[in-house]
Amino acid sequence: MQLQKGITDTEDYKQKVVSMERYRRRDDDERKHFSEIDAEREEECGICMEMNSKIVLPNCNHVMCIKCYHEWNTRSQSCPFCRDSLKRVNSADLWVYTDSKDIVDMTAITRENVRRIFIYIDKLPLIAPEDFIHAYDSHVK
Repeated sequence: MQLQKGITDTEDYKQKVVSMERYRRRDDDERKHFSEIDAEREEECGICMEMNSKIVLPNCNHVMCIKCYHEWNTRSQSCPFCRDSLKRVNSADLWVYTDSKDIVDMTAITRENVRRIFIYIDKLPLIAPEDFIHAYDSHVK
């Protein structure tokens, strides 16, 4: 197989920028058409369609309820959606999915922690040394 002549890094970069812009616009349009029914479907398990608490598989990030995961995992060692391997996935590796609003990235958590520590430091009392402690020389009387 032979690549076309004339493809450079700048042309490749321009193509990536154009496709990123195209997909971003398409994603924005899809978000506008997100309805109440779609919101309810996001809450459902993809296998049993129940509104149970869900877990997230660590390798592929697919979501299902814990009951369906246990039933599926006894029969198969792969993700039911993408067939990614679950052989090395332990129960401790599973994430509990609560709500998309509860998912926060680490930069936001760090920013909040820094803000809180500065508020704490500002509330601490100012400790200034007093002049009542004088050096005591035993040879001076």
